[in-house]
Amino acid sequence: MTRIVLAFLVALLGGLPTFAAAEPVKVTVGTYVNQITGVNLRENQVSVDFYVWFRWDDDSINPLDTFELMNGKVESKTPTPVRKLKDTNYGQVRVQATLNQPWDVTHFPLDRQTIRLQIEDSDQTSDKIVYVPDTENSTVDPDVSVSGYALGGTKASVSEHLYRTNYGDITLPKNHESVYSRYTQTITLERPDSVYYLKTFSTIFISSLVAFLAFMVKPVDLDPRFGLGIGALFAVVASYFVISGDLPRSSGFTLSDRVNLASMAMIFLSLMQSALSLMIYERNAAKSLTLDRVSLVVFPLVYAIVCYWLTVR
Repeated sequence: MTRIVLAFLVALLGGLPTFAAAEPVKVTVGTYVNQITGVNLRENQVSVDFYVWFRWDDDSINPLDTFELMNGKVESKTPTPVRKLKDTNYGQVRVQATLNQPWDVTHFPLDRQTIRLQIEDSDQTSDKIVYVPDTENSTVDPDVSVSGYALGGTKASVSEHLYRTNYGDITLPKNHESVYSRYTQTITLERPDSVYYLKTFSTIFISSLVAFLAFMVKPVDLDPRFGLGIGALFAVVASYFVISGDLPRSSGFTLSDRVNLASMAMIFLSLMQSALSLMIYERNAAKSLTLDRVSLVVFPLVYAIVCYWLTVR
C-alpha cells in the first residue's frame, strides 16, 4: 500500500509544471574607433574617441544608461535617441575617453602594444544581462594614425569578469562573488620598421663609435685620447636619461636599458684599453701601436654583435 501511495505521489509531482530560471537578456555590443591620440608611455595612458552601440529586445532595460568604461575615464558622451530596428531596440553613443593602459615597454623602441576598450553594465550581473560582441562591425577607422606606430589587427570579444567583494554591503557575505559580462575590443599597435629604433639610439651609437676613434690617437696625447671616451660616456648617460624620461618606471630592464648599459660598458672598456696602451707605450711603442690597431677593429665589431644580440634576443 505504501509503495502504491509513493508511486502515485511521484507521478503526481512529475506531472506538475516546473519553472526554469529566467534567461539573461542578450545585448549585442559593438565599437568603432575614430581616433587614437595622446599615447603617453610615461603615464600609462591613451586618449580614444569611439562609438559604442547596443541592440536589445527587452524594453525594460536601457544599456545606454548603464554601461561604463572599466579601464579609463569617460571625458564626454554624446548619445543618440533609442530607436526601433524592426522589433529590436538600437542605441548609440559617441565617447571620448582617457584609458589607463599598462604599456609593455620591455622591447622599447621595438615594442608592440595592445589598447583595450573594456565595457561592462554597471547595474546588472551576467545572470541578468549578457553581452554579445558585434564582431562583424567592430573595427577601427582606416584614417586612424598613431605617431611612431602602425595599426595591427583589432578584435571584439566578450568574457566574464569576477569580482570577489560585497562592495561594503553588509547584507551580503564577506567573500561575496559577482560576475559581470565584459565586452573588450583590442587594438594592436606595432613598429612598422627600424627607423624609430635608429632614431632613438643614434646618439648612443655615434657616441660609442667616437669613443673608439681614440685608438687612432697616440696614448701619450692624453687629452684627446681620454677626452674622446669621457665625452662619449657623458653623451650616452645624457641620452639614457632622455629616453628614460619617456618611459614608465619599471623594475625590469627594457631593450633601451640593455643597449645603454652595453654602450657605457664598451666605452669604459675603451678607456681601460687606453690606460693599458699608455703603460705598454712607455716600454714598447710598437706593441702599443699593434694593440690600438687590433682594438680599432675588435671594439666596434664586438659592440655591433652585442647590440644586435640584445635587439633580437
